[in-house]
Amino acid sequence: MTLQQKINLARPLTHLSFYLMLLAMAANAWLQGAPAVIYFLCLFPLMIFIPGLISNNTRTLIWICFVILMYFAMAVDNLAGPAPQVLDWVELALTVILFNAAMMYARWKQALGSQLQAQDQEPAA
Repeated sequence: MTLQQKINLARPLTHLSFYLMLLAMAANAWLQGAPAVIYFLCLFPLMIFIPGLISNNTRTLIWICFVILMYFAMAVDNLAGPAPQVLDWVELALTVILFNAAMMYARWKQALGSQLQAQDQEPAA
């Protein structure tokens, strides 16, 4: 599998898992009858990355990986509670998928950029 094929697979997986994560978190808060402030506190840290994700910014992918660790810890804590919900399991799975997809996508994008830069610097024969 070429680097470009890996990137073409990782980008939609990153986007899909990101938006499904937002949806699952909103659904979980709704099912628990959470007030509006909880929606804001849960969703806003992820929603600030939407413009960078849409514009395909590598720095945004790196920061998503850092922020998603907080959501992973919260999901594990929710699952360790007395009565874990199905959406808690979904959130945990989506955090793992999003972290891995965003991390590999950022890495492969950087590797492709380095590869293209090295090709540009080669002397013409």
